[in-house]
Amino acid sequence: MTRNRPRTNTVTARLDAARAPVDSASSAGSVRQRLLAMLPVAERRLRLNGVSTAVLEGGQGLPVVLLHGPGAYAAKWLRIIPDLAVTHRVIAPDLPGHGASEPIDGPLDMERITAWLDELIECTCETPPALVGQNLGGAIAARFAIDHSERLNRLVLVDALGLAEFQPAPAFGTALAEFVTNPTEDSHDLLWSRCAFNLDALRDRLADRWQSIRAYNLDRARAPGLRDTQYSLMEQFGLPAISPPELARISVPTTLIWGRHDLATGLSIAQAASTRYGWPLHVIENAAADPPLEQPEAFLKALRAALEVTRPGPAIHELPDTRAQWDQVAPGYDEFVTPTYFGLAANALRRAGLRPGMRLLDVAAGSGAVSLSAARLGANVTAVDISPVMIERLETRAREEGLEIDARVMDGHALDLEDDAFDIVASEFGVMLFPDLPRGLREMARVTKPGGRTVVVAFGSPAKVEFLNFFIRAVQAAVPDFTGLPMDPLPLPFQVSDPERLRREMTNAGLNDVRVEETSEEMRYQSGRQLWDWVTNSNPIAGMMLDQLHLNKAQTAVIQHALDRLVAERAAGSGTAVLISPINIGVGMK
Repeated sequence: MTRNRPRTNTVTARLDAARAPVDSASSAGSVRQRLLAMLPVAERRLRLNGVSTAVLEGGQGLPVVLLHGPGAYAAKWLRIIPDLAVTHRVIAPDLPGHGASEPIDGPLDMERITAWLDELIECTCETPPALVGQNLGGAIAARFAIDHSERLNRLVLVDALGLAEFQPAPAFGTALAEFVTNPTEDSHDLLWSRCAFNLDALRDRLADRWQSIRAYNLDRARAPGLRDTQYSLMEQFGLPAISPPELARISVPTTLIWGRHDLATGLSIAQAASTRYGWPLHVIENAAADPPLEQPEAFLKALRAALEVTRPGPAIHELPDTRAQWDQVAPGYDEFVTPTYFGLAANALRRAGLRPGMRLLDVAAGSGAVSLSAARLGANVTAVDISPVMIERLETRAREEGLEIDARVMDGHALDLEDDAFDIVASEFGVMLFPDLPRGLREMARVTKPGGRTVVVAFGSPAKVEFLNFFIRAVQAAVPDFTGLPMDPLPLPFQVSDPERLRREMTNAGLNDVRVEETSEEMRYQSGRQLWDWVTNSNPIAGMMLDQLHLNKAQTAVIQHALDRLVAERAAGSGTAVLISPINIGVGMK
């Protein structure tokens, strides 16, 4: 997505051209200018959502927005801006109530700050930027990405707050409290001895710039007009944890960069987030809470790696607007597909050792083949699916059979369920369709009780799936140059068709003793129309494939006629064609 930079008189964010930087004539202003003197940036002032904001800009290339930490300011990026500006356009604001930006006038809430950031991006970035947030800036960046991933190209969280409740190491917490209540040179240096891995080495490397940083830090900490906004930002963004379901909504490529010795937000928090959400983690050695300042070379290497991550283009390997897609096929899925899955579901549950009274979770439940089979066997069943229409169909089936099932609308990538809650967690032809399959498997493993089992049922090799081969041959009767499904990469329904990959993915999700049994399923069809209905309603990908072919009515009729012929040939006068599908059933123990 490319956007034109708006004219300054057409947006709320506007250049306060006639206004000099805050405290430019004061000693603090002169210290600030010394910090900026060697940086390849220009400073200007923008009014963003009503806040007069100091912004540093420089360089050419794809935009990178840098958000600093609590009590800091944009110039704190001074050790990375010169190199980064060689290849990227750098935009570094002082957060509201920080540096030379004005404090917030009036109530401060999350919406006001995310709107401030949105206007900054609108006013300074011609294309979606990489958003890099450190400490408090990381929490703000993550909150923004939850609802505005489409506005970003990348998200990089650096020793970010917000991934867990703020509970620093006692030594850090004591030093922070002392500096906040009594900002003196001694309390400043004590705090920085906790922020840095080796403060003496950092002071030596910064030389004269350390004294400027120290003087400006103290001046800003003592400025009474800034304190309320700084405290409010920490209360709103820095102290509380963002819930896992919210973090899971971040859809932009995300990378974590962390100082190994961070006492404010420990490395274990980053490791847990990396495991849970599949975000790459770069650990910076010999650094604590401020890797860009302590180890700029290592930080830049990690940052450039994050900026170079590629985002896959849209294809039938993805399911855009997933909920709407599944809502659309749900009625047909319930009518044509679910009835064919009950036998396999019961077979898989027997292999998992399901017994009456056990708690079972059905992930991506559809309209209930696994859930209903488990409830019939006496299990206490919870079913989740991203599609409200699927859940409605499941509940209708359960009522008709007099079965009690706790059915909820929920994204399997981010289960809003407690850890270690279920004896068996199963997914039949569900998690195999997840765009982020590793994340889905990690969530299934997370909510499985220790000693419990996780079960995945998925299709085997697409070359041996006979209903698929029949369908492709029928399409080729109408579109001779149609070559079938792309095989590199495999479409989502077949991403774990290799039994070894399924075993490896389940093991990587934290499961033990994973075994994958290769079996088969018999699919029975009485007509070509029945096969057409089954395939086109089995998942949204079939419809996407047909949409890409731009078929007319005549071509659709040719395909359905070809299916009739193929089904009749296989039935050989019996009235029913039996098509075989290879199936992988993976079972792992927590």
